Amino acid sequence: MTHESFDAVIVGGGLAGLTAAASASEHGATVLVLERAPTIGGSVAISGGYVWTANDQASLRREDSGEFQRHGHLVVGGYADVSAWLAALAPPLTDEQPNLHGRGRKFDLPLLIATMARRVGAAGGSVRVGSQVLDVERGDDSFSLTVESVGGMRVVRTRAVVLATGGRQADPAVRRSLVDGGDVLPPLRGNAYSRGDGAAIAVSLGASTNFANKGFYGHLFADGVQPVAPLDFIAFALYHSEEGVMFDHAGRRFADETRGDHNNTMAVAEHGGRALLLWSEDVQERAGGRPFVGGSLPMDRWEFSRDRGGRADSAADAAALLPLVRSWGYELDLDALEEGNVRERLGSKRIFAADVVPAVTMTFGGIEVDGEGRAVDEDGSPIAGLYVAGGDTSDVYHRSYAGGLCAAAVTGRRAGAAVARSTTAARSAA
Repeated sequence: MTHESFDAVIVGGGLAGLTAAASASEHGATVLVLERAPTIGGSVAISGGYVWTANDQASLRREDSGEFQRHGHLVVGGYADVSAWLAALAPPLTDEQPNLHGRGRKFDLPLLIATMARRVGAAGGSVRVGSQVLDVERGDDSFSLTVESVGGMRVVRTRAVVLATGGRQADPAVRRSLVDGGDVLPPLRGNAYSRGDGAAIAVSLGASTNFANKGFYGHLFADGVQPVAPLDFIAFALYHSEEGVMFDHAGRRFADETRGDHNNTMAVAEHGGRALLLWSEDVQERAGGRPFVGGSLPMDRWEFSRDRGGRADSAADAAALLPLVRSWGYELDLDALEEGNVRERLGSKRIFAADVVPAVTMTFGGIEVDGEGRAVDEDGSPIAGLYVAGGDTSDVYHRSYAGGLCAAAVTGRRAGAAVARSTTAARSAA
């Protein structure tokens, strides 16, 4: 059994974990990053690359007024600092662009990830893949981690642990729990290695969790699509649902579609996990011919879905549409297509359709933390030396979403700074 010591151990090698590691390393801490997957990066590989958030605190609160939205202000407040820090590592690919209800810049995330790993190594630390934490024990002033990797078993001692494993969405039971009734298993649109390891470690060390927060970030997929490449997670996302109309199996509308596809996705989950999405030919022409956000790739997501096994089709008019959607199990009638603004939204030309399900990228419930990013116990007291970053952090959002990459980088920077301070204090005391 090999024994090692580091100033801090970061469990998770995605954007949050590597930001924490690089931030701590630039202040002299020696850091070990442990990643369960065979490569680092986490959900970065399926990301559009935009580090964005809401324009201000007021717009965040308007967008997400959920009772569990407790830490989103940190993301909005930390955007400028973290954006500048990332730009110093790798120049952004775009100027600041409008993005949903906020703004942000697109980055070369593979370059950022590689640069962060280099920073860790240059400071005497290490980044290791294929490494799983089997056990964590807490002593008076340190932690002992038992780690299994390709090279065998090892024990690592450290004064600080940062949990940044990306959340719990890769656990099918967790995804099923996000859907009203639990009868639909939503597809995974995220890191297949984010299985709740961080939360499990935290609980074993006495930390509190909030899994009552059923919010999540994701996008609507046509039922039946099977992502087999990183780009599929973007190609299958029906971002233009905000310009369409959604119906449940009884032919009733149940959401304000204009709030955006990410909110429509949660609305579908809260309404049984399936819906009929319809949109006009004009919307189809725009959605298929222009990028969703400036600097992103234009692609026809309906064609990708239809040709890759998704339940997606079109009809010449409303009369031709009804037999199609009824064969999918939707009791839609002509009256429903004339109610409210449905006719206005669908137009008078060809109608496009998809039988949609919520695809989950990131869970919002997780490990409860204090204002410094430290895990807390059931009494709300911080657990010394135990920090949380990224998707493992509970209650950054609840009823909506204001940027995942920015949240990862901001909470990672916070954890890295805390690790650096504790390292400096420990060395001064010695």
